[in-house]
Amino acid sequence: MSIEVDAERRFYDSVYAERGAASDDDLRLSRAIFHAEFDRPGSGFFERRRLYHRAFERLFEEPVEGVRALDYGCGTGEWGVVLATEGADVALLDLSSTAMEIGLRRARASGVGDRVSGHARDASDLSCFADNEFDLVFACAAIHHTLKYPNAFDEVVRVIRPGGRLVLAEGWGANPLLNAARRLRWSLSGEPEEAGEGLIFGPWAVELLRSKFAQVEVEPLSCFAMGKRLLRGRFEQSWARAALGAMEAADRALLSALPPMKRFCGECVVVAHR
Repeated sequence: MSIEVDAERRFYDSVYAERGAASDDDLRLSRAIFHAEFDRPGSGFFERRRLYHRAFERLFEEPVEGVRALDYGCGTGEWGVVLATEGADVALLDLSSTAMEIGLRRARASGVGDRVSGHARDASDLSCFADNEFDLVFACAAIHHTLKYPNAFDEVVRVIRPGGRLVLAEGWGANPLLNAARRLRWSLSGEPEEAGEGLIFGPWAVELLRSKFAQVEVEPLSCFAMGKRLLRGRFEQSWARAALGAMEAADRALLSALPPMKRFCGECVVVAHR
Protein backbone atom coordinates (compact mmCIF):
# COMPACT_ATOMS: atom_id res chain seq x y z
CA MET A 1 0.00 0.00 0.00
CA SER A 2 1.20 3.50 -0.78
CA ILE A 3 -0.32 6.39 1.12
CA GLU A 4 0.86 9.93 1.62
CA VAL A 5 2.25 11.02 4.96
CA ASP A 6 -0.07 14.02 5.15
CA ALA A 7 -3.16 11.84 4.59
CA GLU A 8 -2.11 9.45 7.34
CA ARG A 9 -1.32 12.36 9.66
CA ARG A 10 -4.75 13.90 9.12
CA PHE A 11 -6.42 10.55 9.76
CA TYR A 12 -4.67 9.98 13.07
CA ASP A 13 -5.11 13.59 14.16
CA SER A 14 -8.85 13.05 13.80
CA VAL A 15 -8.74 9.70 15.63
CA TYR A 16 -6.79 11.08 18.59
CA ALA A 17 -8.81 14.30 18.78
CA GLU A 18 -11.59 12.31 20.47
CA ARG A 19 -9.23 11.63 23.39
CA GLY A 20 -8.28 15.27 23.86
CA ALA A 21 -11.11 15.87 26.32
CA ALA A 22 -9.67 13.40 28.85
CA SER A 23 -8.95 14.90 32.25
CA ASP A 24 -5.51 14.91 33.82
CA ASP A 25 -6.74 12.29 36.28
CA ASP A 26 -7.74 10.06 33.35
CA LEU A 27 -4.36 10.55 31.71
CA ARG A 28 -2.24 9.96 34.81
CA LEU A 29 -0.22 6.74 34.69
CA SER A 30 2.13 4.67 36.79
CA ARG A 31 3.49 1.21 36.18
CA ALA A 32 0.77 -0.32 38.39
CA ILE A 33 -2.08 1.69 36.83
CA PHE A 34 -1.02 0.84 33.29
CA HIS A 35 -0.47 -2.84 34.01
CA ALA A 36 -3.93 -3.08 35.59
CA GLU A 37 -5.51 -1.67 32.40
CA PHE A 38 -4.58 -4.83 30.49
CA ASP A 39 -7.06 -6.83 32.55
CA ARG A 40 -9.87 -4.27 32.76
CA PRO A 41 -12.59 -5.40 30.32
CA GLY A 42 -13.66 -1.87 29.48
CA SER A 43 -10.19 -0.70 28.51
CA GLY A 44 -8.83 -0.46 25.00
CA PHE A 45 -6.02 -2.82 25.99
CA PHE A 46 -8.09 -5.81 27.09
CA GLU A 47 -8.42 -7.45 23.67
CA ARG A 48 -4.64 -7.71 23.34
CA ARG A 49 -3.96 -8.41 27.02
CA ARG A 50 -1.77 -11.47 26.41
CA LEU A 51 0.36 -9.56 23.92
CA TYR A 52 0.68 -6.52 26.16
CA HIS A 53 1.41 -8.51 29.31
CA ARG A 54 4.27 -10.26 27.54
CA ALA A 55 5.58 -7.06 25.95
CA PHE A 56 5.50 -5.43 29.39
CA GLU A 57 7.53 -8.29 30.87
CA ARG A 58 10.15 -8.10 28.12
CA LEU A 59 10.32 -4.31 28.27
CA PHE A 60 11.06 -4.29 31.99
CA GLU A 61 13.23 -7.40 32.18
CA GLU A 62 16.23 -5.06 32.19
CA PRO A 63 16.46 -1.98 34.45
CA VAL A 64 15.22 1.21 32.78
CA GLU A 65 16.29 3.80 35.35
CA GLY A 66 18.66 6.23 33.64
CA VAL A 67 18.02 4.66 30.22
CA ARG A 68 17.51 6.90 27.20
CA ALA A 69 14.38 5.50 25.53
CA LEU A 70 12.27 6.21 22.43
CA ASP A 71 8.55 5.36 22.33
CA TYR A 72 8.28 4.98 18.55
CA GLY A 73 4.85 5.56 17.00
CA CYS A 74 3.70 6.28 20.53
CA GLY A 75 0.10 7.32 19.97
CA THR A 76 -0.91 9.06 23.18
CA GLY A 77 2.26 7.98 24.95
CA GLU A 78 1.17 5.34 27.47
CA TRP A 79 4.23 3.10 27.20
CA GLY A 80 6.73 5.94 27.07
CA VAL A 81 5.24 7.72 30.07
CA VAL A 82 5.31 4.51 32.11
CA LEU A 83 8.99 4.11 31.21
CA ALA A 84 9.56 7.66 32.45
CA THR A 85 7.79 6.93 35.74
CA GLU A 86 10.36 4.15 36.23
CA GLY A 87 13.26 6.57 35.74
CA ALA A 88 13.90 6.51 31.98
CA ASP A 89 14.59 9.65 29.95
CA VAL A 90 11.98 9.30 27.17
CA ALA A 91 11.35 10.78 23.74
CA LEU A 92 7.85 10.31 22.33
CA LEU A 93 7.59 10.08 18.54
CA ASP A 94 4.39 10.03 16.51
CA LEU A 95 3.18 11.30 13.18
CA SER A 96 0.16 12.94 14.84
CA SER A 97 0.69 16.29 16.56
CA THR A 98 -2.66 15.77 18.30
CA ALA A 99 -1.42 12.51 19.82
CA MET A 100 1.79 14.24 20.86
CA GLU A 101 -0.06 16.99 22.72
CA ILE A 102 -1.99 14.34 24.66
CA GLY A 103 1.18 12.34 25.35
CA LEU A 104 2.93 15.38 26.81
CA ARG A 105 -0.15 16.19 28.91
CA ARG A 106 -0.05 12.59 30.14
CA ALA A 107 3.59 12.99 31.13
CA ARG A 108 2.87 16.17 33.10
CA ALA A 109 -0.17 14.59 34.77
CA SER A 110 2.01 11.63 35.76
CA GLY A 111 4.68 13.83 37.32
CA VAL A 112 7.37 13.12 34.71
CA GLY A 113 7.04 16.09 32.35
CA ASP A 114 10.72 16.90 32.92
CA ARG A 115 11.79 13.46 31.65
CA VAL A 116 9.63 13.33 28.51
CA SER A 117 10.04 15.19 25.22
CA GLY A 118 7.67 15.06 22.24
CA HIS A 119 8.40 14.90 18.53
CA ALA A 120 5.62 14.99 15.94
CA ARG A 121 7.19 13.88 12.67
CA ASP A 122 7.19 11.01 10.21
CA ALA A 123 9.47 8.05 10.79
CA SER A 124 11.52 8.48 7.63
CA ASP A 125 13.38 11.44 9.14
CA LEU A 126 14.66 11.14 12.71
CA SER A 127 17.25 13.87 12.24
CA CYS A 128 16.12 15.38 15.55
CA PHE A 129 17.98 12.48 17.17
CA ALA A 130 21.71 11.78 17.13
CA ASP A 131 23.33 8.56 15.95
CA ASN A 132 23.32 5.90 18.71
CA GLU A 133 21.19 8.15 20.95
CA PHE A 134 18.91 5.52 22.46
CA ASP A 135 19.55 2.55 24.74
CA LEU A 136 15.99 1.32 24.16
CA VAL A 137 13.39 1.75 21.42
CA PHE A 138 9.88 0.43 22.01
CA ALA A 139 7.11 0.26 19.41
CA CYS A 140 3.60 -1.03 20.09
CA ALA A 141 1.67 -1.97 16.94
CA ALA A 142 3.56 0.81 15.19
CA ILE A 143 6.52 -0.38 13.18
CA HIS A 144 4.37 -2.04 10.51
CA HIS A 145 2.96 1.43 9.82
CA THR A 146 6.37 2.98 9.23
CA LEU A 147 8.32 0.36 7.27
CA LYS A 148 6.48 1.42 4.11
CA TYR A 149 8.24 4.79 4.23
CA PRO A 150 11.67 5.07 2.53
CA ASN A 151 14.55 5.23 5.02
CA ALA A 152 12.33 4.55 8.05
CA PHE A 153 14.01 1.28 8.99
CA ASP A 154 17.52 2.68 8.52
CA GLU A 155 16.59 5.61 10.75
CA VAL A 156 15.42 3.28 13.55
CA VAL A 157 18.70 1.39 13.37
CA ARG A 158 20.74 4.57 13.28
CA VAL A 159 19.41 5.96 16.57
CA ILE A 160 19.90 2.74 18.60
CA ARG A 161 23.33 2.44 20.18
CA PRO A 162 25.39 -0.74 19.70
CA GLY A 163 24.16 -3.18 22.35
CA GLY A 164 20.86 -1.31 22.66
CA ARG A 165 17.43 -2.97 22.54
CA LEU A 166 14.47 -2.80 20.20
CA VAL A 167 11.25 -4.20 21.71
CA LEU A 168 8.16 -4.64 19.54
CA ALA A 169 4.57 -5.67 20.22
CA GLU A 170 3.09 -6.47 16.81
CA GLY A 171 0.69 -8.50 14.76
CA TRP A 172 2.24 -11.61 13.20
CA GLY A 173 1.63 -12.38 9.56
CA ALA A 174 2.90 -15.90 8.82
CA ASN A 175 -0.58 -17.44 8.55
CA PRO A 176 -1.97 -16.87 5.03
CA LEU A 177 -5.54 -17.71 6.09
CA LEU A 178 -5.41 -15.23 8.95
CA ASN A 179 -3.88 -12.60 6.66
CA ALA A 180 -6.69 -13.12 4.16
CA ALA A 181 -9.25 -12.77 6.96
CA ARG A 182 -7.59 -9.54 8.09
CA ARG A 183 -7.73 -8.06 4.62
CA LEU A 184 -11.34 -9.14 4.21
CA ARG A 185 -12.22 -7.45 7.51
CA TRP A 186 -10.45 -4.26 6.44
CA SER A 187 -12.41 -4.31 3.19
CA LEU A 188 -15.80 -5.08 4.73
CA SER A 189 -15.36 -2.51 7.49
CA GLY A 190 -14.34 0.18 5.01
CA GLU A 191 -10.90 0.56 6.60
CA PRO A 192 -9.58 3.84 5.14
CA GLU A 193 -6.28 3.77 3.31
CA GLU A 194 -5.11 6.53 5.61
CA ALA A 195 -5.15 4.06 8.52
CA GLY A 196 -1.94 2.66 7.07
CA GLU A 197 -2.67 -1.01 7.83
CA GLY A 198 -1.60 -2.40 4.47
CA LEU A 199 1.57 -4.11 5.71
CA ILE A 200 1.39 -7.03 8.13
CA PHE A 201 4.50 -7.59 10.23
CA GLY A 202 5.83 -11.10 9.57
CA PRO A 203 8.87 -13.20 8.63
CA TRP A 204 9.89 -10.69 5.95
CA ALA A 205 10.24 -8.00 8.63
CA VAL A 206 12.19 -10.33 10.93
CA GLU A 207 14.69 -10.99 8.15
CA LEU A 208 15.06 -7.23 7.75
CA LEU A 209 15.79 -6.93 11.47
CA ARG A 210 18.31 -9.76 11.34
CA SER A 211 20.21 -7.92 8.63
CA LYS A 212 21.00 -5.11 11.08
CA PHE A 213 20.74 -6.57 14.60
CA ALA A 214 23.10 -9.03 16.29
CA GLN A 215 20.29 -10.98 17.98
CA VAL A 216 16.58 -11.16 17.20
CA GLU A 217 14.05 -13.12 19.30
CA VAL A 218 10.49 -13.63 18.06
CA GLU A 219 7.79 -14.94 20.39
CA PRO A 220 4.51 -15.63 18.55
CA LEU A 221 1.29 -15.47 20.59
CA SER A 222 -2.43 -16.05 20.06
CA CYS A 223 -3.55 -18.76 17.68
CA PHE A 224 -7.12 -19.74 18.64
CA ALA A 225 -7.26 -16.51 20.65
CA MET A 226 -7.29 -14.46 17.44
CA GLY A 227 -10.98 -15.32 17.49
CA LYS A 228 -11.19 -12.47 20.01
CA ARG A 229 -11.69 -10.11 17.06
CA LEU A 230 -15.23 -11.51 16.81
CA LEU A 231 -15.84 -10.43 20.41
CA ARG A 232 -14.65 -6.85 20.00
CA GLY A 233 -16.80 -4.41 21.92
CA ARG A 234 -18.37 -7.16 24.04
CA PHE A 235 -15.72 -7.84 26.69
CA GLU A 236 -17.70 -6.24 29.48
CA GLN A 237 -20.11 -9.15 29.14
CA SER A 238 -19.17 -12.24 31.16
CA TRP A 239 -19.79 -14.71 28.32
CA ALA A 240 -17.34 -12.87 26.07
CA ARG A 241 -14.65 -12.90 28.75
CA ALA A 242 -15.27 -16.61 29.35
CA ALA A 243 -14.95 -17.28 25.61
CA LEU A 244 -11.67 -15.36 25.43
CA GLY A 245 -10.35 -17.24 28.47
CA ALA A 246 -11.23 -20.55 26.82
CA MET A 247 -9.43 -19.57 23.62
CA GLU A 248 -6.34 -18.51 25.58
CA ALA A 249 -6.37 -21.80 27.50
CA ALA A 250 -6.62 -23.72 24.23
CA ASP A 251 -3.62 -21.78 22.94
CA ARG A 252 -1.54 -22.62 25.99
CA ALA A 253 -2.28 -26.32 25.54
CA LEU A 254 -1.74 -26.31 21.76
CA LEU A 255 1.46 -24.29 21.70
CA SER A 256 2.95 -26.24 24.60
CA ALA A 257 2.24 -29.58 22.93
CA LEU A 258 3.03 -28.50 19.37
CA PRO A 259 5.52 -25.58 19.32
CA PRO A 260 5.69 -25.52 15.46
CA MET A 261 2.08 -24.26 15.52
CA LYS A 262 3.41 -20.92 16.76
CA ARG A 263 3.99 -19.92 13.16
CA PHE A 264 0.21 -19.76 12.72
CA CYS A 265 -0.25 -17.28 15.58
CA GLY A 266 -1.48 -13.76 14.94
CA GLU A 267 0.60 -11.64 17.33
CA CYS A 268 4.20 -11.51 18.49
CA VAL A 269 6.69 -9.86 20.79
CA VAL A 270 10.10 -9.18 19.26
CA VAL A 271 13.27 -8.30 21.15
CA ALA A 272 16.32 -7.35 19.09
CA HIS A 273 19.79 -6.36 20.32
CA ARG A 274 21.92 -4.27 18.04
